[in-house]
Amino acid sequence: MVSFTVGFAVILTMALLSASEGTDTCGQKKIIAQEFISNGYKVLAGAWPWHGALFIRNQRSHEYACGVTILTEKFVITAAHCTLDPNEGQRLPSGRVFIKVGQNNLDATEKYAQQHNIERIIRHDGYDVRTFEDDIALMKLYTEITFNSAVQPICLWQGDSSLSKVVGKIGHIVGWGRNELFGLPKDLYEVTVPIISKQDCIDSDPAHYDKFYHGTKTFCAGYVNGTSAGQIDSGGGLFLRIGNHWLLRGIVSNGKLDPNTLAINSKSYVTFTDVSNYLPWIASFVQISNFRNGGLANLLDIADCGKDSYPLGTPEELKRSLNQYPWLAIIEFINLNTRALEDICHGVLIHPKFLLTAAHCVLRKRESFIRNVRLNDYRSDTTTDIFEVNGQTIRTTADRIAVKGISVHPRYNDPKFTNNIALVKLGAAATQNPICLPLSESTLPSNKSFHIIGWKKSSRAEKPLIRNVVSLAQFDGCRQKYAGTNIQLDTTGGQVCSTYNHDDDDSSCSHYMGSAPFQYVKNGPLKGRYFLAAISSFDHTNCRRDDFSDVFTNVAHYADWIREKVKANE
Repeated sequence: MVSFTVGFAVILTMALLSASEGTDTCGQKKIIAQEFISNGYKVLAGAWPWHGALFIRNQRSHEYACGVTILTEKFVITAAHCTLDPNEGQRLPSGRVFIKVGQNNLDATEKYAQQHNIERIIRHDGYDVRTFEDDIALMKLYTEITFNSAVQPICLWQGDSSLSKVVGKIGHIVGWGRNELFGLPKDLYEVTVPIISKQDCIDSDPAHYDKFYHGTKTFCAGYVNGTSAGQIDSGGGLFLRIGNHWLLRGIVSNGKLDPNTLAINSKSYVTFTDVSNYLPWIASFVQISNFRNGGLANLLDIADCGKDSYPLGTPEELKRSLNQYPWLAIIEFINLNTRALEDICHGVLIHPKFLLTAAHCVLRKRESFIRNVRLNDYRSDTTTDIFEVNGQTIRTTADRIAVKGISVHPRYNDPKFTNNIALVKLGAAATQNPICLPLSESTLPSNKSFHIIGWKKSSRAEKPLIRNVVSLAQFDGCRQKYAGTNIQLDTTGGQVCSTYNHDDDDSSCSHYMGSAPFQYVKNGPLKGRYFLAAISSFDHTNCRRDDFSDVFTNVAHYADWIREKVKANE
């Protein structure tokens, strides 16, 4: 008998991580509910929060094609054959596909559903369309996934990846594949299947599996009783639970067709791509080590960075500023004439021993030099801050740490005002949590709310920490405006233009001190985390000139320089 095959993929996720590593951030369900249907179980929203749907755009419509599994807020994983045109077999361009996550019913408008376009499809170079070898692909999204109770990332396998360790274990397959009547259900459903040894799989049909079983790159799972992955469950999930986590082990790759019905033969085993074999390949594109960091990748791989003490989704304006931004610092200079300490600029703690600031803040020409940084401050005009919180009196005193050294970007002011960024090394490690830094390829997210924080250069006696909403300005218009004043902005991505309310009251306005940070919150699986977007660089001297946007240094543009300097000197 001639063997027929059709591609389809299941992703199984495994990560054996200890609680001490802070790994309660991936592979965990927030909602558990299901009802029995036929040879599987209909599942409710959030039961498999890392599973998503891949759609292919046609001329006037779109159709469901495969499943995907969430790795991070910017990456999902699927089968390579899912990224080919099902009719023509050609590679699909990224613009022809999109994904939905938080979706349970393919036809319904659901509360947690999110749609994301694809920026880049990364197929394994070794993928063979005839044998389904190396049937694995990554998709980088244009916009970031927002994690919530129904949308979570999966964990990746760690430790011994030998197939013998999982043979006999029961995996869970989820998807919208054909049921036993060859119909396509609109609701997500799951079935359970055991993982089969290599020998048992090949012996069941040598002619078929000799072609489609590829050593440690694949494994088989299933029964021979009609329970299997459906015909278009490609890229979906086969999940194992280890301890408190659900983990990814494989991707459904292909199965044998019944030559009479051309449907998947549910009395044969399914072949999976073994994801544990591809971890180095995945890691070359995705920072998988950062699953322990609140589920959000950050440049310096700091587990506790940017912690938000408020529940997920809390609007920034409802948060108290007190103790909310421990990474915010003031850089102090000593005046050589008066011997007095002066507050000159902001710094942002990005590492226990490093602050980020503007280059112009540390290259002052007048008779003063950098002395300390001050953390844990709220009112810059007082030595001790006193607050009443929930009927209790709280007193806080700022922490001073001596400066050990500075490193200015080598191309600062080339041309004028560009590359306005510097690192300050501290003489002792700070105890405050640093803010998270975006990765080097990051762009400012269009779906985030930005806020600038710090102290203003006002003439008022009281100088509390101020927070304002920041709006991104259209860069070309901003560039043209400053070009009229003979200032050329950086068109390579090193600068961004933004606006905020400069008013102190009805009669006065003021700018922030130099290098004021603007930041945003990214929702992780359990908590939100603050990321640094930019630091203020320069602005129009007249704060009433709303036609001139403020210019900020885009931190992500300098990620490689920051990481190199910190790693070399920590």
